[in-house]
Amino acid sequence: MTRAIAGICVLDNPFHVDGIYDYLIPEEMEDSVEPGRLVTVPFGISNHQRVGVVVEVRDHSAYKEAKMIRTLCPETLALDAEQLGILQFLKYRVLSPTGDAVRAMLPVSAMARLRELYAPVETPPEVPAKMGEIDRRVYDYLRANGETDLTALRKLEGLPAEGAVRRLRAKGLITRRVEFAERREGTAVRFWSLAVSGDKARELAAGREVEEEKISNAKQRAVLSVLLEEGEPMPEADLCGQAGVTAAPLKTLAKRGILLVEEKTVGQNPYTDVPYTGMTPQTLNEEQTAALETLWSLAREEAPRAALLQGVTGSGKTRVMTALIDRLLEAGKGVIVLLPEIALTPQSVAIFCARYGERVAVIHSALSSGERYTAYCRIRRGEADVVIGTRSAIFAPVRNLGAIIIDEEQEHTYKSDANPKYHARDIARYRCNYHKALMLLASATPSLESAKKAREGVYTEVKLTKRYGGIELPAVQIVDMRTELREGSGSLLSRPLCEAIGETLGRGEQCILFLNRRGYNRTVSCRSCGKPLTCPNCSVAMTYHTLRGNYREGEMVCHWCGKRLPVPARCPDCGGEHLSHIGFGTQRVEEELKILFGGARVLRMDTDTTTTKHAYEEMLGKFRRREADVLLGTQMVTKGHDFPDVTLVGVLLADTALYMDDYRAGERTFALLTQVIGRAGRRDRPGRAIIQTVNPGSEVIRLACEQNFDNFYDREIKLRKLLCFPPFCDIALITVSAQFEQEVIRASRRAMEEMTALQKETYGDVQTVVFGPFEAPVYRVDNKYRMRIVVKCRLSRQTYLFFAELLTKFGTCSGHRVQMNIDFNPSSL
Repeated sequence: MTRAIAGICVLDNPFHVDGIYDYLIPEEMEDSVEPGRLVTVPFGISNHQRVGVVVEVRDHSAYKEAKMIRTLCPETLALDAEQLGILQFLKYRVLSPTGDAVRAMLPVSAMARLRELYAPVETPPEVPAKMGEIDRRVYDYLRANGETDLTALRKLEGLPAEGAVRRLRAKGLITRRVEFAERREGTAVRFWSLAVSGDKARELAAGREVEEEKISNAKQRAVLSVLLEEGEPMPEADLCGQAGVTAAPLKTLAKRGILLVEEKTVGQNPYTDVPYTGMTPQTLNEEQTAALETLWSLAREEAPRAALLQGVTGSGKTRVMTALIDRLLEAGKGVIVLLPEIALTPQSVAIFCARYGERVAVIHSALSSGERYTAYCRIRRGEADVVIGTRSAIFAPVRNLGAIIIDEEQEHTYKSDANPKYHARDIARYRCNYHKALMLLASATPSLESAKKAREGVYTEVKLTKRYGGIELPAVQIVDMRTELREGSGSLLSRPLCEAIGETLGRGEQCILFLNRRGYNRTVSCRSCGKPLTCPNCSVAMTYHTLRGNYREGEMVCHWCGKRLPVPARCPDCGGEHLSHIGFGTQRVEEELKILFGGARVLRMDTDTTTTKHAYEEMLGKFRRREADVLLGTQMVTKGHDFPDVTLVGVLLADTALYMDDYRAGERTFALLTQVIGRAGRRDRPGRAIIQTVNPGSEVIRLACEQNFDNFYDREIKLRKLLCFPPFCDIALITVSAQFEQEVIRASRRAMEEMTALQKETYGDVQTVVFGPFEAPVYRVDNKYRMRIVVKCRLSRQTYLFFAELLTKFGTCSGHRVQMNIDFNPSSL
């Protein structure tokens, strides 16, 4: 009889061995094993239990013998047909191993753990008279306690459990079973209630004796009083908090039969408290209405469509998007809305939750694993059909998808720099094609790639040219910091900016200051030898950060690997005693603001001050409630926010991104300045922006101040075409890394040789222009050296196959000591 065969991709295999492996399907599983199902299988010579995903089921195999599937993972984790398609897309378009691709689609907490369970054999062979002490203790423990998992055995004091169970299994004394431990949705919470009548509880709470029972303990009486007041079962944390006790009095009362306890699973949705207002009618102006009708006509065509909604800052793009979502929901369609920053999520969540209530699910990296798992399950069941989130929300399993909206689509955060190295826009394009849905890109400053496609008619171009309500764009003033220095000003804030801040605060209005550099000083260097203090793990200068708001005490921090060191008294290189603090960051500006404007309430928002779970919501809420006058921060303060009382925006170093060694430097500077200028004057008060720069003649800065995207596009696209950069070519960035410098140099040369050989032998039709190998801009990161090869090409099916074969051959030859990864059209070079 022919046995059914499953073709399985095993998770966590490196790319060069990430193939399809044949496994026999046990008879009892034949009805359950189908493409997309996760299973556990024995893999390798040692037959380690691994998780794999079934990609095909057939009745034949090219091999005479095959191992057998061990267990089925819960059906809730099975990939559907669309997710299997995305898996293949990630494998062949971004060269992602199966494990990375599956974990991108499923929440990490959903990928439950494998548990190894051991039990004594019911009718064992004769137990050896002589057995090692450790083996004897493990065997006796199993006989006394029954089936036990390996984790529990490891906790037995002084017992190396792995060796013992291996020896006991070899002797046939114990058995092993592998179980897939599924995560439960929500959190298990204990609810406490009265087990006696209310009258009896009141008497006991008063300290009186009832039916020969009396409670003298004050904490136990407090528990009863709280339960009597609430009149319903209470979660343990709430009960203990209100009564001011630990859980001990509750357990004592339960033993005495006075309280009952019941464990319930409570969902984890942190956004249930957002007030729901419902889908109230929106007033759209003529331009917004025309935009909505154009987008709706595309969305209802039942064919894959793409559009670019380009509108000046404050033009009301969000109003158009919510009006479109209203119509899609009425038509029974689901929607995914992507945002570039977690900092934008609180404001957007408030807008969407107030409008759509429980239909909204939120996904971003600041959520706990349980919250992400709950959101995933709600979406998969169809309870949530509006998904708001950052890049990873693109994989949300929304049913009957009608549109994917990518707000601020030009942002580099939509491109993943870790495996799988996908761009959310590419996944959106795939999913919209699958569902015959609309991909809507929205921005005041779209990427050149998107703008070019809109001008060529690949995307439908929809424009909003005026601010909503007839509000004027902010007046912009450029300040030449070279003149400030010549006139003897050593301040980080120019005289015009200081005067403007004083006037703004005097009128009771708010201002935003932007500086794309955190920390106190950019670096610390030695005056004797001139060398900066560098990270011991990375080839970069460390940044000086103050500690706990004390500007006299600080430490050195590496922004690449996170290493923290105390500031040395002497130079580590030459022993010099004089160290100079150079440059400035947000901490230093915060200190100066407090000196210059003593009464002003300054709120600093950067990655150092937003480390806690709800930091973004709390800080932005505080600023919106007028509990702060100045919001100082890095990129997270520049885009998407709508603060009615902000009338002044200041940019302290407009040149920071302009001179980066990257072909996108001009584009990023233009987008950043345009966005931050647009935060000012969002209501009936005129806005003002002051841009500090050492290069006031820069055309990029001038066009950003004018909010003139069309002229910037014309200028930049000609330059890209002349130099053959995207969108006129594609770029493959090959990075080779290793712990030892000589290894990485040899490996990068070997990679070049492999590329040349492949093109000569098989891929002669793949045209490339190759640069390198050369050192990465940051040569050493976390004690690994990195070499790079930049390849200009045109991505096609044949090109993807070429790079896939290169990665496979390199991995086969290099082993684990050297790693190679390939990033197509990376966010930066």
